[in-house]
Amino acid sequence: MLNRFIKPFSVIFLVLSLFFNTKGWSQTYSTSTQYPYVLPIWGQKVQDRGMANQLQLPFGFNVNYVNAFVDLEITEFKLLAGNQDLTGIINAETLNFTQVNGTTNGVNFRADAWVLPFMNVYALFSTVKGGTEVSLQPAWKDGTGNIMLQLPEFSSKVDFDALAYGLGTTLVFGWNGYFSSVDMNYSRTDTDLLKEQIGYLTMSARLGHTFGLSKKNKDFFIGPYLGMMFRDFVGADGSGGQINFNEVFPELDATFNQRIEGKIAANQELIDDPGTSIPERLKLQAQNQALHTIQDTVNDSGLFSTQIDYFIRKELIQTITFQFGFNLQFNKHWMLRGEYGVADSQRFLMTGLQYRFGVKKKGL
Repeated sequence: MLNRFIKPFSVIFLVLSLFFNTKGWSQTYSTSTQYPYVLPIWGQKVQDRGMANQLQLPFGFNVNYVNAFVDLEITEFKLLAGNQDLTGIINAETLNFTQVNGTTNGVNFRADAWVLPFMNVYALFSTVKGGTEVSLQPAWKDGTGNIMLQLPEFSSKVDFDALAYGLGTTLVFGWNGYFSSVDMNYSRTDTDLLKEQIGYLTMSARLGHTFGLSKKNKDFFIGPYLGMMFRDFVGADGSGGQINFNEVFPELDATFNQRIEGKIAANQELIDDPGTSIPERLKLQAQNQALHTIQDTVNDSGLFSTQIDYFIRKELIQTITFQFGFNLQFNKHWMLRGEYGVADSQRFLMTGLQYRFGVKKKGL
């Protein structure tokens, strides 16, 4: 679906942007001067048409602050304690995650260049501090689907540091003060919590209009815009890491054993009651046998007291946000940007400063 969305717009931008930029170009031809900078390619053609003053300076550095919140869904969870696979007892279904969300705060550094008059390419690097908040209420069911043991809800937050880096490109088109853009970037995040890096794809489309703020300085303007952003994990095959349950959920060990022993004792009272029917007695005996197996397996594995390996597959509950933002350009060199994205299960805030410059051709 994303390919069907992006390809037609990309073709339109590539063709039309040969003739227009984000503020609108006149069709006055002028061959009296030479375009001074090494980029963009076809810069001289733009100069020949008398429209070079509408181009941004070709190179830029950006420093942005980014804050994000996302709701997540755990679709698969596996545990390995030593050489013992506990997936049959401890998994996404039995752990019963009631809430999983992540927050990140970070500084994003970006270097970019206008390779073509309508095409910008960039590299990004981010330092991130964040946290993952998890709530779960473990429950085990018997063969008939009835809950035979349920623990109280536990919550925990794990903080982490991460580094992210990636590449991206932006295609632009504009006419008579209106502008639109399509942006796509791919990044990878490295954190101590996970053994493997996480791939992340971001795609966005924006539409806006520029308003001049000074009659004397035509480069001083503001461009509010709105748009949509798609973000999701790439190669969602899951990732592995290590965890110590006693550090994350310090009360889980005692509560687990108390609840099991209490449930077994309650079942045994009904089993010993002469008024309990034979089918019900057999059901309770089967439950107690299963509970003993769960308790012995978990305790013997050292699940609560040792560091264990885990595998997790998580997905964003929502992948699309609505974006609102602005570009405030002071002159050809400096620009301020702010953007806010919102959805039911996501929030995104970005603000940053951009500096642009040109590298002149030899001999100029």
